[in-house]
Amino acid sequence: MTTVVVTRPQDQAGGIIAALETQGVSVRHHPLMQIVPLADDDEAARSGLRQKMLDIDQYKAVIAISFNAATYGLRWLDDYWPQLPLGIDWYAVGPTTADVLQQAEINVNMPAQRFDSEGVLALPGLQAEQIRGERVLIWRGVGGRETLASVLRERGAEVDYAELYERQPVNWSDSDWHNALADKPLLMLSSGQALDIAESQVPQLAQKVSAVMLPSERVAEQARARGYNPVLVAASARDNDMLQCLQQWAQTK
Repeated sequence: MTTVVVTRPQDQAGGIIAALETQGVSVRHHPLMQIVPLADDDEAARSGLRQKMLDIDQYKAVIAISFNAATYGLRWLDDYWPQLPLGIDWYAVGPTTADVLQQAEINVNMPAQRFDSEGVLALPGLQAEQIRGERVLIWRGVGGRETLASVLRERGAEVDYAELYERQPVNWSDSDWHNALADKPLLMLSSGQALDIAESQVPQLAQKVSAVMLPSERVAEQARARGYNPVLVAASARDNDMLQCLQQWAQTK
């Protein structure tokens, strides 16, 4: 099988690397970003992040948009809420994020298929008749798409962000990339931002990989438009879904 380049952050790649190696797949780990949680410091107080977490019981809905958002959001809750606040409707963009919340015994609403902002916006509890006049808190990293907040505001909700972490690109040298992309491997990516980082460092990247794997159709459409072929779309970013997608592709080769 083609070598697989795993680009997840350093502390989030162990599971899928081990699973791939168990199946006899040659793996190269080439993380494209590091995830840095924002500290509970004076800046958190000035930005309002601390107050939003202290007042989380005032929100009708909390939406976690990523694994990292759910992970770091729960750490804030652990610091300020000895017991989970009641009366909140919890949402996760996809199963990887939902898994984190469910492990904390939170009942989570999640799209059945489309694991992105548009999928979350289709859920019954976030329609205008349900959310108008209510407060919604979105757990996310610094920056990102505005679709979710914009549509919820159009539906009459009051929306706040709790930006809990930063994504910092890992800058690789030309020789590092040459080694990572030797023999045109499959490039496994977790997000559109990861694709952007890779392309910013490697000219004509699409011609230097045998395939690219992504966890959503929205990002896959972007990759196709940039000349990637084939583009493999996993059901989600969970290890099992990525592995299943890889196995299905290998069987067609």
